[in-house]
Amino acid sequence: MTHRAALMGLALAGVLALGVGVWVGDWLFGHRPAPAPDIAGAYLTDRQPLEEFRLIHHSGQPFTRADLRGKWTFLYFGYSYCPDVCPLALVELNRLQKLLVERGVDADTAYVFISVDPQRDTPQRLQDYVRYFNPKFQGATGPADELSKLAKPLYVFYQRGADGKETGNYTIDHTSTITLIDPDGLPRAIFTPPQNPERMAQDFLKIRAAAS
Repeated sequence: MTHRAALMGLALAGVLALGVGVWVGDWLFGHRPAPAPDIAGAYLTDRQPLEEFRLIHHSGQPFTRADLRGKWTFLYFGYSYCPDVCPLALVELNRLQKLLVERGVDADTAYVFISVDPQRDTPQRLQDYVRYFNPKFQGATGPADELSKLAKPLYVFYQRGADGKETGNYTIDHTSTITLIDPDGLPRAIFTPPQNPERMAQDFLKIRAAAS
């Protein structure tokens, strides 16, 4: 099993464990939450506030938990030197953004690429990278401990590969999930690959309707 497959397995197991935990809690305590919308991803009913974190936005300004409030945010964790899954995910997010424009629900959405490679992904590089895919896309990164505060609660795992340590030409194995954060700054859904932009757009409309 490759590192990437193992990380994906951990992410999926975490999402499933969260769902089971919520169901057991509801059963034990007699709660009857509203039915979750039928979506391709994992709909999160037990939405816990994220820990305070402090990253650096591609503009050079701080990027914190407060920046996730007041809008719907699609988060993706990767790095600009990623040879395969990151460009593909950003292409899919670009398509999603266009679809949401067509449906008239893009005005209050954001798309943020969180780099897990702060050593190489400077704010300027992140800006150039994300805007190559879409001018609306944003990038952010920061110290390892601050990245972890945001990544762990969202079941995002990453690990630097052993290759290229001496030359700096290393790779990073990481999960390739897309997390949807609601306007209250709470995780609302996790979409595991392969992500289909058309289905994600449909699911987003269902999630918005359920939240209203």
